[in-house]
Amino acid sequence: MASSETMYDALIVGSGPGGLAVALGLSRTHRRAAIFTKPGGAGFRNEGAEEMHNFLSRDGIAPEEFRKIATDQIKKYGTVDFIDAEIVAMEKTGASPPSSFTVTSKEGKVWRGRKLALAMGSIETLPDIEGYRENWPHNIFQCLFCDGHERSDLPGGILTFPSPMYTHMAQMMNLITTPTSGPVTVFTDGAVPEVEAMQKALTQIKALKCNIEAGKIVKLVPAQAPDVGVTVVLEGGKECRMGYLGHKPSTVLAGADMIAKLGVEIEENPMLGPNIKVVDPTFSTSVRGVFVAGDAATPLKAAANAASSGSTAAAGIVQQILAEDMELLMAETKEE
Repeated sequence: MASSETMYDALIVGSGPGGLAVALGLSRTHRRAAIFTKPGGAGFRNEGAEEMHNFLSRDGIAPEEFRKIATDQIKKYGTVDFIDAEIVAMEKTGASPPSSFTVTSKEGKVWRGRKLALAMGSIETLPDIEGYRENWPHNIFQCLFCDGHERSDLPGGILTFPSPMYTHMAQMMNLITTPTSGPVTVFTDGAVPEVEAMQKALTQIKALKCNIEAGKIVKLVPAQAPDVGVTVVLEGGKECRMGYLGHKPSTVLAGADMIAKLGVEIEENPMLGPNIKVVDPTFSTSVRGVFVAGDAATPLKAAANAASSGSTAAAGIVQQILAEDMELLMAETKEE
């Protein structure tokens, strides 16, 4: 373990697929890095999910097992320090170029690095529906590429109909319906607004032959093991038992206050939530020396995308470091 005086090549805040991919890329080029995880492994976006999907060679693996395998492989290189610490402050401390950064833990410990990788990800803002949290994410799926197939023999439903984009979710769910699952049920949670875009979407939902339940949603009741699924209880007492539900809650950036203080530019997506703006193909941000990897880098949030962005960010970090080192070397050569 390096001392507190160590100047790392990079500080990686967050150790999901994005952060781990940054660490692996830096390891392969013998760069010194520190990667930070909240104590107890808290804060992962897929916490509560039993399996990861749509990730080559790891389809169906438990998220915690994926992280363990990745961590063990990275540790074999011997260039990355894995540190359990909740980072509460990040600061740019050096001129640009060359850049330098510090991160500070909740306990007040400080680490220094030439580059900073933001891999804290995003956090879902769960709706105020009784029972929602108890069903998230093992009965309520936000991505049908990631979840859904394993329950395609069971009836599926769309939870609420808040925007026209949910027509796409209904189409996606229709792709995996089977003779035993029956048509998709759309729970509109009351009357659909008399807005042109929403009424057009309702027409499309009907064209897809979806069942429509217009009652207000009262609560969601998870099935008791060994059964799976969730019962949607509507106003008036009607109960609809579903094998799973599709719903995409809005997201916020993890560590948003720290990101704002760094001056990193944010992009707002009215339907998908904010993400950190990427200014070049290497996932560099608007602040030189700061890179982003994982769910915070894109509105398209998935483990495979997160890992890909992390690998690319690692390449960007190394390229910046090499360019700065060459600039210093050439300046020294001129002085001679």
